[in-house]
Amino acid sequence: MLCLSARHWALRLPHQLTLTSCLLLPSLALLSSGTSASVQAAQSEDKSRDLKRPGPRIAIIGSGVAAASAAYFLRDKFGSNCRMDIVTDESSATLVGGRLGVANFDGRKFESGGSIIHDKNLYMRHFADVLGLSRLYHGEETRLAVFNGRDTVLDTSDWYLVKMVQLLHRYGLAAFVQLRKFVSGMLEDFGRVYARQNAGQAYTNVLGLLSAMSDSFPAMATETIEKLLESSGFSSEFINELVAGAMRNNYGQNVSIHGFVGAVSLAGAEGGLWSVRGGNRLIVANLLSRLAQSQQADEAESGKVRLLLNSRVTQIAKDREGWTVTSTDASRSTVVEQYDQVILTVPPSQHFNIEIKDVKVPRVDYQTTVATFVKGRLNHDWLGLRSRQSEYSVLTGTPASPLDFNSIGYQHDVDKNPSDNVYKVFSQRVLTAEQVNQLFTNVESTHSVSWLAYPLYRRGLSINASFVLADGLYHTSPIELAASAMEMSAIAGRNAALLAFNDWTGKAAELTDPSGGGQPKPADQVLVQRDEL
Repeated sequence: MLCLSARHWALRLPHQLTLTSCLLLPSLALLSSGTSASVQAAQSEDKSRDLKRPGPRIAIIGSGVAAASAAYFLRDKFGSNCRMDIVTDESSATLVGGRLGVANFDGRKFESGGSIIHDKNLYMRHFADVLGLSRLYHGEETRLAVFNGRDTVLDTSDWYLVKMVQLLHRYGLAAFVQLRKFVSGMLEDFGRVYARQNAGQAYTNVLGLLSAMSDSFPAMATETIEKLLESSGFSSEFINELVAGAMRNNYGQNVSIHGFVGAVSLAGAEGGLWSVRGGNRLIVANLLSRLAQSQQADEAESGKVRLLLNSRVTQIAKDREGWTVTSTDASRSTVVEQYDQVILTVPPSQHFNIEIKDVKVPRVDYQTTVATFVKGRLNHDWLGLRSRQSEYSVLTGTPASPLDFNSIGYQHDVDKNPSDNVYKVFSQRVLTAEQVNQLFTNVESTHSVSWLAYPLYRRGLSINASFVLADGLYHTSPIELAASAMEMSAIAGRNAALLAFNDWTGKAAELTDPSGGGQPKPADQVLVQRDEL
């Protein structure tokens, strides 16, 4: 499943749901020595049937989750019959990770970007497992409070069972039963994407991908999460307190965001949340490094995978041979490379500055998120918190008055060790010293990390965007118009790899309804399907 709790807090149900999904993903022999000889032979035979000509040279621009996923699945599809360059402006292989980040603060390391992964994030889970990374599971570790700018409307106990009774007393059992039904139904529908991608299906745009999961998903993106939940019978208290708190924490926006991304934000209610020991960035950094080191000494040049660091791409242009990618390296020298296909994983945000000749990349407004790490004590009096001895996670529901912050969370480091009074505050602007001292007392130190985290999911945002910018030029970022999360990026990366593979091997587009009705689908929902599974 996707990282539906995209940040560091998740709304939990009174009872955990049983994990029923499982996925047998293709494991590269390069990354796992457990692949049997018969499986390797079958994979080799399958590739030999698909590849009627020498493999392509492919550039992957960017070094986040989508780039790592695309590289992994390209390697799986093409085997060694493909040369790849992963082009990034990061200065070190240990720093790649895109918007996954680690902050060094108070002598420890803390997650500064995407910090929680769901057990049904099947690609992220598979990457962690194949790399031998440890998963650290998260439970109910702090008190939960909801602050609306004037009052603390909810302040739970340290004790889990008492906390559940308090939640049920305020919002009613029906709300949590309905939420459980809402989330489990969405997760079941969402899980269809894995089987479809395992079958080689690729989608040319976001609407097609969402429709393949469920006919209801595109419609969810046309109304707000507030209206969607109201029509499902949820109370205004539940929506404006817990749901709004989850939206403001996970996406820095309110309940006016569209219904699909809102549902993504709520799916952490199912539990089973974890992070990687040492930091989630290790999934990307280790996967790309392992791929770049995987070729054998006697392997043909065609199978080479290069991780090109300190390379800032300035231009992508089509020519008769394919695509040229122009970049500047660490010495500021201009480098021009020729490729058959290009996969772009850089978000088209305000900072996007790559010239793509004769190709229009629709720009999207991304929201600035600031994570401020504070070593100090919560100002219990100002926030109206009852306990002075407990660590808190403070959500801000729909504010009764303007607030300078979206959430406050007590922090464990990347190895899940409790910190010494370190909190992380999410806001949309850098907090002033005065604002920090309003929220905390005895402040010893602070550290801020700012980045463009996700699109502004304002009303009217269209998700009808293409993953194909031109013949042989693919873009993963449009998936973020539906929802921005680690697993969504991993899905987009695999989709780009499948598009590239299917195009190169001449797989015909299937224009029939996947339900079997045989009716042509609209052009914007065309899927490319492998002939053989």
